[in-house]
Amino acid sequence: MTAIALVQKVKDLPPASHAALKLISLLDKPAVDNDEIVQVLTYDNVLTAKLLRACNSPAYGLEESVSSVDQAVVLLGHKQILHIVVTLAFGSVMTVSSVTYMMEMNELWEHSLVSAVAAEIVRDQVPELGTRANVAFTASLLHDIGKLVMALALSRDQISEIRDCIERKQISGTQAEKEVLGLDHGEVGAALLQSWRLPENIVEAVANHHRPVLDPGPSLSALVHIANNIAHRAKPPLGQKFYDLYIDPAVISSFGIDTNKLEKMTEAVRKSFERVDHFMEMS
Repeated sequence: MTAIALVQKVKDLPPASHAALKLISLLDKPAVDNDEIVQVLTYDNVLTAKLLRACNSPAYGLEESVSSVDQAVVLLGHKQILHIVVTLAFGSVMTVSSVTYMMEMNELWEHSLVSAVAAEIVRDQVPELGTRANVAFTASLLHDIGKLVMALALSRDQISEIRDCIERKQISGTQAEKEVLGLDHGEVGAALLQSWRLPENIVEAVANHHRPVLDPGPSLSALVHIANNIAHRAKPPLGQKFYDLYIDPAVISSFGIDTNKLEKMTEAVRKSFERVDHFMEMS
């Protein structure tokens, strides 16, 4: 079984918005102007309508009503608009199924959002990585999307075998996936994002968030690895195991993060739960 074969097996997954995918491809540009964002969103009426509804919600506290994308960009800025767009676009994808795989779908989406917020905090604490805030947010938002594919593609027997492997051997879900299937949800998620033609650094981050790349220097997967760990600490999903809190000591060392700094970042994420709840309501 290959990651691509699993992705191709899924028929119920709605396609991601072309506009959102196009915007993600712009994330690594040194500068994105308002016209580019407006032009991309013009071709997705549904996403535009959702964006305007979100911008007019009390959470943003704007004094004037927002009636166009260009007005929204001016009032909220590129960063906020891109966060809203990717959250709206992928929230509808990642909550499409009631089928469970390791955690309930709403829990999976909430964990993804907490991880995305954590990634921004890690990025601010470790600026030498050079990752843009929107890239860190998006990569962490999508890091577990492979679990959705697995929920839709694997048989009940395969899922039961993975769960049994976790309990019997006291290993992580990622390790159990490798033992049972020969691949893990990171590889599956990366295959899906590659089929959507997302930027290579985001594909790499999703593929390797449980085995982060540090050579020749820390990659985006290392940042997502830390953000995922902090998200598990800050808001543990039901049934979380101690193996979910494993963090690669080599990653910690490469970023110069000690236990105290890790706890401070975790606490900063906890203080951002209101923002996460807002994103949950939007999607």
